[in-house]
Amino acid sequence: MMITELMDQDDFRAQLQAWGLEGAARLSLAECADRLTAALAGAERALWQERLESLLVKRELLHPEVQDVLNSCMK
Repeated sequence: MMITELMDQDDFRAQLQAWGLEGAARLSLAECADRLTAALAGAERALWQERLESLLVKRELLHPEVQDVLNSCMK
């Protein structure tokens, strides 16, 4: 199977924006990571953990930089 479409940084930020991470579409990956870490420490921790885990399941379809952000946030 050849992978032709990876979830890149722009796709990732768009997904975060769709999930309600305010301003994610304009943030750097580092800023997204900071906000995700805060979300995972907040009241909606379980919701964000579930969302991010749904992306990690598709690990082979993630751009390496996106995968690095997810891995660092999920520690």
